[in-house]
Amino acid sequence: MVGVPRSSGCRQCVKRRVKCDERQPGCAKCETYGKPCPGYDKGFKFIPGKPYRTKRKQQVSGDSSTSGKQSGSTSPNASSDSSGSGLLVLPREKLSSTLVSSDLNVLQSLNALIDDFSQPVPTTQNNVVSHWFGFLPSVYGRSQTLDATIKSFMAHHFGKVLHNDQMVAYARCSYGEALYRLRKSLQSPSESLSSHVFCAVVLLCMYELFTDTENPESWMKHAKGLGQLIKARGPDRYRNTLDISLLKTSRGLIVMHSMFAGEDCFLASEEWHQMMRQQYTPDMRKDLHEVIEEFFALFTYTPSLVHKLYRLKEMDVSSPEALQIISVALEQALQLQDKVGAWYKKFEKIAPQPVEAPSLKNDEMFPVVLTYSDMIYAIIFCGYYSYKVIIHEVLRTFSYPGLHAPMTIYFRDQICKSVEYCSIGVLGPYRLGFPLRVAIEVADPATKTWIIARLQEFSKIYAAASPENHAEMS
Repeated sequence: MVGVPRSSGCRQCVKRRVKCDERQPGCAKCETYGKPCPGYDKGFKFIPGKPYRTKRKQQVSGDSSTSGKQSGSTSPNASSDSSGSGLLVLPREKLSSTLVSSDLNVLQSLNALIDDFSQPVPTTQNNVVSHWFGFLPSVYGRSQTLDATIKSFMAHHFGKVLHNDQMVAYARCSYGEALYRLRKSLQSPSESLSSHVFCAVVLLCMYELFTDTENPESWMKHAKGLGQLIKARGPDRYRNTLDISLLKTSRGLIVMHSMFAGEDCFLASEEWHQMMRQQYTPDMRKDLHEVIEEFFALFTYTPSLVHKLYRLKEMDVSSPEALQIISVALEQALQLQDKVGAWYKKFEKIAPQPVEAPSLKNDEMFPVVLTYSDMIYAIIFCGYYSYKVIIHEVLRTFSYPGLHAPMTIYFRDQICKSVEYCSIGVLGPYRLGFPLRVAIEVADPATKTWIIARLQEFSKIYAAASPENHAEMS
């Protein structure tokens, strides 16, 4: 490729004229030198807009990857003009003279990223997870750790959308730099508990959920670190809008990690519940805020109940220890059933019920699906269905009187019928992570096959959805 250095070493080793060992994601020579490895990107830069095609003399010989695949918008809902909805990778010497800095390109590209992750609803609506992406342009440039993280996440997303392997490789190099800088930041008393480091850790965890990693448990390591950071910061540190949005985005990951790791969730305490109730989400109705916070407070007790259920699967249920666990688990399940029932009466007063409709995908397993008036209601309904599956499965397992087996199947199928609506957009698989994790645990062979097929489809953009990550919990 014209203009690209011939050496395959990292940029710093090339500049120092030393032989690079080309270790991934960063070389050992840079580590010995005491500097973060800048990676193996040879002078590529992201700029917004469509590929320039009208003047053939400006095309780079041998680089066909920047034509065709990279034209148009980054999502079906993005604009097709050159206002920032697309990304183009070109050698630096071919950049327009009007582009004065790479920071400008990052900020413009962030707008396209925010648009993609906000679909199918705008960022102004009450979707906490997508809403916090809107903060990224305002915090970019304030922390080298966060900057490297933002570039990594953004490059991976657009690399996948545009099928551009160079961008994905650039993302991996930026990821290595982000981890290096994060370790340094966590060792700094002035940075370790800052909002910028908190944001970087959340975004790195999201990166691991989306990226194609060979280690399916990578996101667990980041989620564990995220939980430790949130706990170390303490409830009193979440007072600004960014910190609150990040915390509310993170709590689902914290609960999921607690469930997989066999730990009780540290957020299951009145101190944390009270703090989150007091911090209102901007532009959200007060009654909706209150029912959401009440639900998530109940949600934090899920790991404790699930652990008791799976622990008993490995025990002699007639032993004194098992009988004690059954007694405690039954009491907890019945208490949660009452609390969830009381909560639902409040929720159904403000949330329109889902409506049945024919599947637009002509699904043979679920020809009739559920549609919702708003994505935020759909997310909460799916969380409710998941909670009901867990409660009824515990009561069924412990032979508590009632129609628990058919109720487990009913709420499991409600989750499956919600997949078509909730899977819309880049964050669709992320929204369905916990509900489908619950549903597959109680699925019959036919339903399990159907869920696995959906997970395989989601894993093309959301690596954590891979069926390999859904082995039975223990």
